[in-house]
Order: sequence, then C-alpha cells, then structure tokens
Amino acid sequence: MSLTRNRVLPAFAAGLLAAGAITLLGGAPATAVAGATHCVDEHDSARALPGSHGQERNEVSDAEAERMNADLRQKIRAKAQTRTGLSAAAAGGTIPVVFHVVTGTGGAGALSEAVIAKQIEVLNQGFAGAELPGTAANTGFTFVLQETKYWSNNAWFTGVDTESTEREMKTATRVGGASTLNVWSTNTSYLGFATFPNWYAGDPKMDGVVFKYTSVPGGSATNFNLGKTLTHETGHWMGLWHTFQGGCKATNDEVADTPAQRSSSTGCPEGRDSCRLEGLDPIHNYMDYSYDSCYNQFTPGQNTRMQSAWTAYRSGK
Repeated sequence: MSLTRNRVLPAFAAGLLAAGAITLLGGAPATAVAGATHCVDEHDSARALPGSHGQERNEVSDAEAERMNADLRQKIRAKAQTRTGLSAAAAGGTIPVVFHVVTGTGGAGALSEAVIAKQIEVLNQGFAGAELPGTAANTGFTFVLQETKYWSNNAWFTGVDTESTEREMKTATRVGGASTLNVWSTNTSYLGFATFPNWYAGDPKMDGVVFKYTSVPGGSATNFNLGKTLTHETGHWMGLWHTFQGGCKATNDEVADTPAQRSSSTGCPEGRDSCRLEGLDPIHNYMDYSYDSCYNQFTPGQNTRMQSAWTAYRSGK
C-alpha cells in the first residue's frame, strides 16, 4: 500500500530471475519468495493519507540482493533433496495471529473485539478468494486469532515510524516464531508496513505487520477503511511484492499471471493499461495500491509464491 515501506530494488528482482525460477502448481513460474527490505512501500498518492510522508529505509543493495539470492537457492535445493519442498505447493495452513492494539493518550486508537474479529474475517476472505469465487485464488491459508494484547504507550502509538521506537515496541511485545503473524495497530503515518519472510532468521523480533488503526473495517481512513490494508501487508509478510515491482518487464513481480504494470494505481481505474506487454494492469489485485473497494484477488501464481515462501522460511518455525 502506499505508505507502507515495502520497496525492493529492481536489481533484486533481476537477480532472482538470473538465479533461476522454479516451476510449481501446474507450470506457473515463481521464485519462492519475495525480497526482503524492511517492507518499505514508497510514498504514493494512490494509498496516501493526509499529512503522511514517504521516507524509505533499509533498501536492498545489489550485494545484499545476491546474498539473499544465494540463501534462497540453498533453501530450494535443501527442500528438494528432502522431498518436502518446492516441487509442489503445500496445501496452505493455519496461521495464528497475535493482534497488538497499541493506544495513545486518552485511549486513542482503541479497537473493540468486534472490530478485531471483523478485521480477521476480512483477512480470511481475501486469502480464501471469497470475493471472486471460482476465479480468485484460494490460497489455502487460514488466519486464526490466537490472542489480543493491549498496550497503552503513546510513544509507540505515535512514534512507530522511527526505527528505534519500532524495535523497542516489537522487542517488548512480539509473540511466537516465524509462523505466527504478529500485527500492531498504531498511528503510523503510513497505511502499513511489513517484513518479508526471509528477514525472520536474521531479525526475528522485528517480524510482522504494523498498520494504521483507522484502516480497519469501519475506520476513518477514507477509501482505505474496509480492512484490506492488513490483507496487502500480510501479502508482503507471506512473500509477495507489489504488482508494479519491476515496471514494464515480463518478469516484473516474478509472478507470471500478474500483468506487467508501469506504476501503482490510484483509486480503481478500470481498463488501465500502463505497459505494452499483454494484459491490463491488475488493479483489483491486493498487491497494487488501489482503493480498498477495488481489491478482490490474489492470483494462482501469487499463491504459488506464498506457498513456496512459507515452505522455505516459515513452515514449522
């Protein structure tokens, strides 16, 4: 989403392609996992909130991209040798969610149990392909609320965009291992930001999703209050890049069935076609920057990628 912090440099995408794609789920090419910056979505007016900023941090250098490529290749080989991994997609799985409600002075940002339950419902609808039955991918992943934790801390609530504050908050509160999705609702000036799966091993306490509390279902974030910010960010947490990653290249986001897209979308521009390559821009895909009302699908290729990333980096951990 705009205003998260998930930006992977194009050099990284090219590096993964050079490393060799794998083929899963009936021949859909995938690379098993997205890159790993600290999930820094660029500022973009498409999903920008008034008064927000677009600073970026922790971008991936070419050298770091190659280290990540080497790690990914090693994991693919290891899984293949043990017959557990990447020759076929897994059947999904149940993912426990620990929902951290961070509030500020006077209880600002408080979320009710009913709103949290609705947010988890929206997350599951997205990953089940429920909005486009029979056409959008059912990823097989189910999210179950394991625990809701409440933290009254104005410094965390308002200062989470500062890396030191984010680290302090997450270090003090994060629960579980790589397969537990921790989410923090805060007053971030972004809509949200997430970590990619291959970051977990090196910095496990930072793993998870931070998102704007006003983006929950029924929240006050105009055009972004149907709860789908968390779906987008969880897509990153599961290993997906933006659909416009890499621009007008056949390899773009390393998913074959998301048409190439020159840049992020604004609103819900039906018929947008920003590249000469085949296919209209995937404006309805959860990994674009469209309005919440426009989002309704992951693709089978994205499912393949998430399954592969899950197997390589999160399953059983």
